[in-house]
Amino acid sequence: MVAKKLTQDDVKTIYNLLEKGHTSKEHAKKYGVSRSSIYKRVKYPFQSRNTPVEIKNKIIKKIKEGYSKAEAAQMYDVPINTVIGFTKGMPGHKAEGNHIVRKHGIQLLNRLMGDGYLISDFVVSTVRNLQRNFPMIMSARYKDKTFFYMKGREEETIEAYFREKPDRIISYPALLEISSLLGVELSKNRKRDIVKRLKGQHEMYWKSRRRVQRKLEDFEPGSPFLIRKPAKSHLRKRISKKNSSPKTG
Repeated sequence: MVAKKLTQDDVKTIYNLLEKGHTSKEHAKKYGVSRSSIYKRVKYPFQSRNTPVEIKNKIIKKIKEGYSKAEAAQMYDVPINTVIGFTKGMPGHKAEGNHIVRKHGIQLLNRLMGDGYLISDFVVSTVRNLQRNFPMIMSARYKDKTFFYMKGREEETIEAYFREKPDRIISYPALLEISSLLGVELSKNRKRDIVKRLKGQHEMYWKSRRRVQRKLEDFEPGSPFLIRKPAKSHLRKRISKKNSSPKTG
């Protein structure tokens, strides 16, 4: 089956409708083409029309100076797809965008620079991309948990790991394991201080877990959890009332 193509008249018609507020999805269904065709032929040029000519010229100048299209788009806060739309004739637009740091990556990088670690609330693949550009970002995996830290901030990372993950049992052997994994040696006073400050937090977590758990004795014969009171039956009462009612002849 040959794929349908948009004619120049179709492009003009769709462009006018998009300008009035219509969506690309409905036009893709109407003309029997994919949404990517609507984007490539109509929407990207439509978005680029809203970009000032001065900004376009600056972006084109940066690309000619050697910057990638993704980098030029980020400089002037213009969507990369819009830049690709009005620089379609310029070379080097097919493999853009994978080598720059996106907005979410910058936020994670700020957390790493400030705290020195990332234990939770992050996407692993995003931080992996940061590692390609910033070799000082280290990673480790302990107890099926991947985390990241800055080189030289290992001790802070160890403490943060047990502070942010109270489901991990904290003990001297556990501290020894993770410190050996990160290649540092914690002093006795440092270990004692971490266990003393965080052990109470962990005990409260496990107590709350035990409140919702049953013991083995709860399922033994005679346990109050297994004894069920028989449901009250109102059938006999109804029958007795029916039999006791006086017969009318």
